[in-house]
Amino acid sequence: MNNIYKNILNTLLSAILFFILTMPFRELFKVIEVTEMRPVSALPPVFGLLFGVPGALGCAAGNLAADLLSGITPLLSIIGFLPQLIYGIIPILIWKAFNRYEKSPVFRLHNVKNIMIYIVIILIDSAIIAVMLGLLTQSFGISPFLSTSTLMMFLNNLVFCMVLGIPIIIFVTMKRLRDSHMSISLNERFVLVFLLLSAISGALIGLISYAEISKEAADLLTMWNRIYFYIAGDLLIFHFITILFLWYTEKNIAIPIETIARIAANYTNGGEKKESSAAVVAECEPFCSNRNETAILARAFQTMIIDLDAYIENLTLITAEKERIGAELDVARKIQSDMLPNIFPQRKEFDLYALMSPAKEIGGDFYDFFFIDSDHLGIVIADVAGKSIPAALFMVIAKTLINNHARQKESPKDVFINVNNLLCDGNETAMFVTAWFGILEVSTGSLTYVNAGHNPPLLKKEGEPFSYMKAKNGFVLAGIPNYNYKQYELTLNKGDILFLYTDGVTEANNPSDKLYGEYRLLDVLNTNSDLAPNELLLRVKQDLDIFAENAPQFDDITMLALKIK
Repeated sequence: MNNIYKNILNTLLSAILFFILTMPFRELFKVIEVTEMRPVSALPPVFGLLFGVPGALGCAAGNLAADLLSGITPLLSIIGFLPQLIYGIIPILIWKAFNRYEKSPVFRLHNVKNIMIYIVIILIDSAIIAVMLGLLTQSFGISPFLSTSTLMMFLNNLVFCMVLGIPIIIFVTMKRLRDSHMSISLNERFVLVFLLLSAISGALIGLISYAEISKEAADLLTMWNRIYFYIAGDLLIFHFITILFLWYTEKNIAIPIETIARIAANYTNGGEKKESSAAVVAECEPFCSNRNETAILARAFQTMIIDLDAYIENLTLITAEKERIGAELDVARKIQSDMLPNIFPQRKEFDLYALMSPAKEIGGDFYDFFFIDSDHLGIVIADVAGKSIPAALFMVIAKTLINNHARQKESPKDVFINVNNLLCDGNETAMFVTAWFGILEVSTGSLTYVNAGHNPPLLKKEGEPFSYMKAKNGFVLAGIPNYNYKQYELTLNKGDILFLYTDGVTEANNPSDKLYGEYRLLDVLNTNSDLAPNELLLRVKQDLDIFAENAPQFDDITMLALKIK
């Protein structure tokens, strides 16, 4: 139903427009009894190509109305209706013949092929209608068939279909593209510009010729024939040059660029379909043999696609490997976490709590506590140089060795001497670990400890604030074989708190690259010294997070607190 209304509307508009444009020229530029210089002759073939049969029918109806209103006999007017209708339908038939293999060919002047088809259509159509009107005027005794009037009708139709018809086609095509939200291709831009230039050139030649010839011409028929000859000659030369130029640009510039652009859009799934890399390379191949910049572009695009495929394939492998490593690191993190004691002893003599936050999936810090016997508690905190898997492996070895030697009831000093020698043996990677190890005699509160290059612990005696323990540090474990570590002793009484930590606490930084520092740690511990060990460590961790804001964590954070009850 919508198509019917649309066709009726096109017919009416074509008829009205044809009638309005015919009447002024019929009165002002009448050449012979039944015709005049007619710019409106461009409308039937153009409207037929653009709107189909409704456009051609409307023009024929408009011509019939103009003839009747101009005083031409009804019989001649009705007879003249048929040639005008044929004049508008012939272009449709020729166009469909050229595009018979396309389901719904839409007429557009967007390439050299269609320009040449249009020129052929206009030549054939102008010749046919000139012959028909020539025979018609002869049969009515108006003028002989073989006369300048028949030639004028041919040239009139030919010239105005080129000079006026092409701009109309361009205008309607642009509007249709805009209404359909379609873009104008690069090649079509070239075509439209040169066609408009040719139409302007023909119009200018016509105006100049009219200004010159009208002064000396013996009659209107001779004048218009001469003017049309000049315009036709100009259009012939201009279109010949235009077609050659457009053929070159279409083949070597416009079509290659449009094709590569379409391929690129489809390859990135921005077009109608997603094309494979092999199809893209194959489609670019015909343009690689050109000897111009489009060949360079095509070859570069081919190379880019091949390299991109290789990159994606490599990235896929790397991603799969990364996922595998990530899964294995998750398992390693779980194993490491399970190796650290997470069930804290509930004793009436003391309260103990520890936590560790690795900087990566797995870390090099560790803590440990274990009963050597019923009255002696071993406490360890350590920091392996480095992070991730190497540090974690070294951490497992160090933790196991310290635990094993401590359970043999060796003194803290002897434990570190023996563990140090074992770690130095075969340590080709030169890894080392800082560690603090103490043995608490639960019944008396006596603490014997040794420090191998680790951060000094903080001690709070009952009624006093936290302070750093002043004891000389020994060298790191796995650093120097046969190193003799020094052992220290102190007594912990009711209310005393021992706080152990790694350098990930004091060396935590914020977005301004400022360190958390020993004084800030001391301050937060003294502010919360009345809390139980688990609450105290969580408060320190909370203060660390506030200080660091969103800065990434660069080192493992490990803390342990022991309070004598």
